[in-house]
Amino acid sequence: MGFMNAIKSLLFPADGSSRRTYVVDGARLVDEKTGRRMAPREQLQMLNALARISKQENFEIQVVFESDRALREVEDGGEFNGVGVHYAPDTEQLVAKALKLCRGGGTLVSSGVTMESRATEAGITVVSSSTFRKVFLAGGLPGGGGNRGDRSDRRRGRAGRRDRDNRSSRGDRNGNRSSQKASRNGGGDSAPTGSDQASDGDDEQSAVRHLIDLVD
Repeated sequence: MGFMNAIKSLLFPADGSSRRTYVVDGARLVDEKTGRRMAPREQLQMLNALARISKQENFEIQVVFESDRALREVEDGGEFNGVGVHYAPDTEQLVAKALKLCRGGGTLVSSGVTMESRATEAGITVVSSSTFRKVFLAGGLPGGGGNRGDRSDRRRGRAGRRDRDNRSSRGDRNGNRSSQKASRNGGGDSAPTGSDQASDGDDEQSAVRHLIDLVD
């Protein structure tokens, strides 16, 4: 079985008849390494993104956030555009709630070490956050995630262009100063130097001696 077929076998029902349920560790979908707490604005952006996936793929999605307070838009255990939303005040309760939601055939989407380990022990299918993101959110996540590196690259690109423009501008100013100096000195038609004058005098004396020889 190829790599993509193996992914599809995890993400989609084998016969296409039943609706697959995913329990998503929201924070790990945005920041796979740290699973930092998400700001309310980021949570809403995440919910909108997951709602689109739910409708397009006919998935049932439950998302869990580590947060002390529920969003104004949706309470704990409520729905946001068809996506179930749950909150937990700390990591331990977040793991417990996610595993409870997975019971009955749900697939866990997370990259948290503790959550993955506990889910595997309980016989729950786990899909890594990065795999889910690559398949369904290839364009990047709102509020960060896969777009962070792109923004850094664009910032570095803009900084590089500014440096080049500054160097070019300095070069032009130096060139103008050089031209001004050359202009003040007469440019290419500069006044003859002492050595040039001496050379002209020697030529005149040589011509005079030549004429004297002809007269003689």
